[in-house]
Amino acid sequence: MVSHPPIYNQEHFDLYQRYQAMRHPGGGMDDPDPQKYINFLGSRSIRTVFYEMRHLEKLLGVAVTDVLPDGLSAVYTFFDPAEKRRSLGSYAVLWQVELARQQRFAWLYLGYWIKECRKMAYKGNYHPLEILQDGLWIEAQSAHKGTGA
Repeated sequence: MVSHPPIYNQEHFDLYQRYQAMRHPGGGMDDPDPQKYINFLGSRSIRTVFYEMRHLEKLLGVAVTDVLPDGLSAVYTFFDPAEKRRSLGSYAVLWQVELARQQRFAWLYLGYWIKECRKMAYKGNYHPLEILQDGLWIEAQSAHKGTGA
């Protein structure tokens, strides 16, 4: 993957709009405003990197990643909805796990997880998995015994 700074890029924005229109229509994030887009994905207080996924010259996806003192944070990934068969979201998470390992970070944070939210269910597929509950990091299995999480 090729890294880019978190600045407006028309090719990225076009892909983001297609992704939002297909994956999250009417969800409030499909506003075609470039400033809202970059404000949502770019951080001014943390180092943010946009990693491009390409096949030949075609942009397939972008993994937005924050670099933290102790790890990486998988902020958001968007990809070409026509390329669903490639499992680009899963690929992005696994690639970020490997990037964190290469950079000798202990953690890849997958962000907020609302267990009841179908679109966040993928986060439970990665192990080991810890969640912050009542101010403590605990293994997800011990926090959700019997729930299938």
